[in-house]
Amino acid sequence: MKEDQIEPINSVEYLEKLLGEGFSIKGPRKDVDRDLAGFKSFLTKGKEFVTEDWLAGKGYKFVEPSTFTKGHRIAYKVIDDFPDERFSSNYSLALGDKETTLFLKSEIPNEK
Repeated sequence: MKEDQIEPINSVEYLEKLLGEGFSIKGPRKDVDRDLAGFKSFLTKGKEFVTEDWLAGKGYKFVEPSTFTKGHRIAYKVIDDFPDERFSSNYSLALGDKETTLFLKSEIPNEK
């Protein structure tokens, strides 16, 4: 499977399929087992990760990291008059020596 064919990763089952095809998850802990466990934990909480290629293919625009974005690269697109925003996470998807950053959907905080 090519990198541009990777769908949003939003379930442990799909992650397991990618791992079975030779992909691996790299994360902030620099420990494969702990990074994978942390990533799976995000998925079980309903989080969704996507590759930069997927975002670009869907027409998202990018803002480079800055102090304003707290060091994250931001991808955004207006869908039905509402902005959909994703930010670069601490996780990446790797296949061999090629690695791509995974983007996480921004959540709007609950109003109190």
